[in-house]
Amino acid sequence: MTALSSLLPGGSVQDLNGVSPMTVADNRARACAKLLADVHAITAREGITPSALHAIKLKLVALANKKDLFPMADFEMPVAQGRNHPLLVEENDGHGLYLTINMPGKEAAPHDHGIWCVNAAISGRERHEFFRRTDDTGKPGHATVVKVGEVIVEPGNGMAMADHDIHSTEVVGGEPAIGLALYGYALARFPSVAWYHEEFSSTRASPSRRHPAMA
Repeated sequence: MTALSSLLPGGSVQDLNGVSPMTVADNRARACAKLLADVHAITAREGITPSALHAIKLKLVALANKKDLFPMADFEMPVAQGRNHPLLVEENDGHGLYLTINMPGKEAAPHDHGIWCVNAAISGRERHEFFRRTDDTGKPGHATVVKVGEVIVEPGNGMAMADHDIHSTEVVGGEPAIGLALYGYALARFPSVAWYHEEFSSTRASPSRRHPAMA
């Protein structure tokens, strides 16, 4: 039987037409580009609505379920609590798609990204608690929030948040929470993030990363 492929110098595989097959990185890049194309199609039809975010969440969960596209050998583990690996970051004011690795016990206090986001798990479990602000926003530095929901992001499940929704996160269990995160803006162009401290009824804001022309 005639072999259908041959080895190139260095051990890579070449088919009989002289074309190297797609690598995992190639397939991952194509899948991420397809996701972003689907996201733009969804938002072009209906904007950023609850149903649009739900549809985007289902697309992201489906991509996260393709675990063969995300071998951990391709992604360096965090030195400390967490790390974000860019998968596809659009230019100008576009979206950002990342592979996230958060270590056991990592948590984030209630906060508002100022922009929509969607998460889906590849492995591990992360608890997301959702909050609603209950004060009149009239006193600088003062805020009260109340918990209104919770979801565990784990394989086969995800979560979606609209602009100015408030959530907290905590990795649960003994293994890292590894997943995909899609943001309306890339992390390097994030607006100001508002943080809330339930015990002291206080809030603070991190500096915006947006250029004045983007604000």
